Amino acid sequence: MSGMMKKMHRMHGGMMDGSGRGMMGHDMMRMLDADDDGNVTPQEMREQMQAKLTEYDSDGDGNLSIAEFEALHSAMIREKMVDRFQHLDADGDGAITSEEIAAPAKKMERMQKMRSGMSQMQSQQGSGQGMGSGMNNTGDSDSN
Repeated sequence: MSGMMKKMHRMHGGMMDGSGRGMMGHDMMRMLDADDDGNVTPQEMREQMQAKLTEYDSDGDGNLSIAEFEALHSAMIREKMVDRFQHLDADGDGAITSEEIAAPAKKMERMQKMRSGMSQMQSQQGSGQGMGSGMNNTGDSDSN
């Protein structure tokens, strides 16, 4: 088991932060949290990863081949993949159309236009060309 853990650490070494989550994500950490206390101890991780090795070691040789690891990895990311699919499938018909797959880019374009418009408004206000330019301030009218 320690050999597998070392290989996984090398593969995912840059993916973990000090909290043990990093890019591995909360879903995986929840899976490894055997007692559901919100924390994964090294012992829990060891036991859960050993259980996964046993579960996905289809030829029973005590190791995971690339094909066996692919099955494990696919199972671990399936829930997130399904969530992302459902997010894109706006009408919920079980198929992502070209319009649905382009929707995030369209949303990005709208956001960029909004930001650009806000920037232009702010720069106009800063140069005295925005709303209220040319109008007397209430403080100025008292001095007339």
